[in-house]
Amino acid sequence: MSPSVKEELLRLGVRPSKERGQNFLIEAGVIDSIIEFGKPQVAKHLVEIGPGLGALTKELAAVGRVSVIEIEEKFCDFLEANVENLDIYNADVRFFDFSEIGRDLVVFGNLPYSFSTDIIFRLVDEAKLIQRAVLLLQKEFAERLAAKPGGRDYGTLTINAQLWADVRLGPVVAGDCFHPPAKVDSQVVELRFRDEPRFPLSNPFLFKRLVKAAFFRRRKKILNSLNASQAFSDIDLHVACSEVGIDIEQRPEALTPKEYADLANYLDEVLS
Repeated sequence: MSPSVKEELLRLGVRPSKERGQNFLIEAGVIDSIIEFGKPQVAKHLVEIGPGLGALTKELAAVGRVSVIEIEEKFCDFLEANVENLDIYNADVRFFDFSEIGRDLVVFGNLPYSFSTDIIFRLVDEAKLIQRAVLLLQKEFAERLAAKPGGRDYGTLTINAQLWADVRLGPVVAGDCFHPPAKVDSQVVELRFRDEPRFPLSNPFLFKRLVKAAFFRRRKKILNSLNASQAFSDIDLHVACSEVGIDIEQRPEALTPKEYADLANYLDEVLS
């Protein structure tokens, strides 16, 4: 009988880290549902973020060679000894250059809750290298990725992700499917990345800066929030909003990704 996740962690001398948001899958049925939803394919370059003890890794490696990115050195050693068909990168994915692996990547991962936002933004930044990402996330976080304008779940993460990817929600996973048990449910989500942003965009960096500034005071109206951020203090933002047809009486969560793209393009032209 193979040792349990808890026993293996004890043997390795690794305690699940709250700081890193580590929760390890212990239900085989959940792994099956991720594979069924994500459909990894032979001849696709598979990548896994945070493989841990390799519960999902083993299933992916049965399909094709997998590049894994793991921050814990002890897990890297464990995977090297126990799973074949792997290329192992001992690194923090938040700062990892995916071009080291290649292009047309298909990414899988059970993401740590603490760093989900940082990791999603990293994947968005690497969108031109990634075809798809199939991720297990906190359910509330997954819903933020798929949110529509106007709701409380809609924000900077939603807008940046939806500019570069089509979002599809998958199976919900109960908290007791993890060790240690998670206090909330999780959900599988797929990000299908585009070669180019959904709308024309002259300056992606300025777009991110604009969206962050817009939600600086998300309970205020869009113009007041932008002005409060001081991010574009040298521009008449009232004029800018009027030029691209944005109603300054709206709150930041009411604007669509296209409206933010239009405003970003106008600001880029003014600033250039």
